[in-house]
This record gives sequence, C-alpha cells and structure tokens, in this order.
Amino acid sequence: MASTTFKGIETLINGGAEIEHVALKLGQWYGFASDIKEAEKQAENPGVFRTLFEGDTIEQQALSSVIAKKKLEEQEKQIRELIVWAYGPETYKEMIMLRREIKARREKVIYKQKRKQQFFVDSLLVVIGVLLVGFILFATASVIQGSS
Repeated sequence: MASTTFKGIETLINGGAEIEHVALKLGQWYGFASDIKEAEKQAENPGVFRTLFEGDTIEQQALSSVIAKKKLEEQEKQIRELIVWAYGPETYKEMIMLRREIKARREKVIYKQKRKQQFFVDSLLVVIGVLLVGFILFATASVIQGSS
C-alpha cells in the first residue's frame, strides 16, 4: 500500500499537480508508513498468545522489518527531494512540522487504544486459562476423593 501511494505521489509531482492533490497522497503515504512502524514496534513486544501461536520465525520477522524500514527510508528521502524540487524547502519544512503534530495525535489516540485492546485480550485469555486449569484440578480432586 505504501509503495502504491508513493508511486502516486511521484506521478502527481512530476505531472505538476497542485499541492492540495499531493498533500492528500502524502497523508495516505505517511499513514501507511506510520502503520508499518507501529507494526514493527508491536513485533518487538508481542502479546503472550501471539508469541506462542504466530508462525513467523524470529529471523523472518527481523528480515521483514529491516526490508520495510529501508524501503520506507528510501521513499521518504525521494519524497523530500520531490517536494523540495517542486514546491521549495519551506513547504517541506512546514509539512514536517505538521507531520510531527499529526503523528503525536495519532500515537496518542489510535495506537494507544490498540495496545490497550491487545493487553485486554491477553489478560482475558490468561484468566480463562487459569480458570480452566483450576476447574480441571478441582474436577480431578473430586474424582479422586469420590473413588476413595
């Protein structure tokens, strides 16, 4: 998704599009880039059950993470060059300032909520597991007492 959006940005800028059209695509690209970076953070600190049941090996996760990071860095560099070339360095600086503000708001709202949801699911599964083990132990003790 980020690569497709990046190609759209290149096409718009090279075609002399207005900054408003480019800004919409840039917003999409930065959204995808932010999601990729957040997924990388979550992979570094996965939930209990994700660790147990996810099929990717550590090496696969590391390689995918490095490749995605390098690709994003290269695309971001090219976007900077395109914006500076087409609209000037002041436009790029202004965009970066706005990006920081938006990123902070997004981090605060969306990603925090996702982390809370993941924590809740993990906690619920642990509680269910503990209750299940307790029930099995209680049932086993009852059967042993009943047979004596």
